[in-house]
Amino acid sequence: MSDAQWYLLKSADRQVHGPVDHATILAWASEAKISPLDKISNDGHSGWQRAPMFDELQMDWLIEMRDNYLYGPTNVGTIQEFLATGEIDGSVSLINCRTGQEDRLQNFPFFQASPHHTRSVETTFVGTQYSAQSTGDPALARRIQLLEKQLVEYQQVVDQWQDAYTSLRQQFIEATGREPL
Repeated sequence: MSDAQWYLLKSADRQVHGPVDHATILAWASEAKISPLDKISNDGHSGWQRAPMFDELQMDWLIEMRDNYLYGPTNVGTIQEFLATGEIDGSVSLINCRTGQEDRLQNFPFFQASPHHTRSVETTFVGTQYSAQSTGDPALARRIQLLEKQLVEYQQVVDQWQDAYTSLRQQFIEATGREPL
């Protein structure tokens, strides 16, 4: 990856996001916003490659889900997100695609730093390659920490609204027998 402008093609809805810079693509990957089926391009129109093909995204892990379905390759940020949402626990198996190492998640060092039950500012970014302390600028580090806190708070509000929408949608379907427009 270079300083070129990058585009993300989401496999779920075929929406193209971008252009964004290199740092943003890396941040999206560490925040579990890029799935293994998504594609990335540096021109937005051709040359699309699946996200795991980019070494810098560190999508090196396969997760053996409870139903023996393999999810991935993905990165530590996504694994932490799955832990935080309860989709996986420490007993799932992980396979490192680069080394072939296979073990239970609870035996990997980043498991101890993972948000097991709830997402919080202190745990959301632990174990990813992005650290406020790595900036070397204390004012910038404080600003990053504040923005991370706000991001978590906003995500919690979005989650609450999503739950409310899902509930109202289900009530509508039950009452009318059809999908809302």
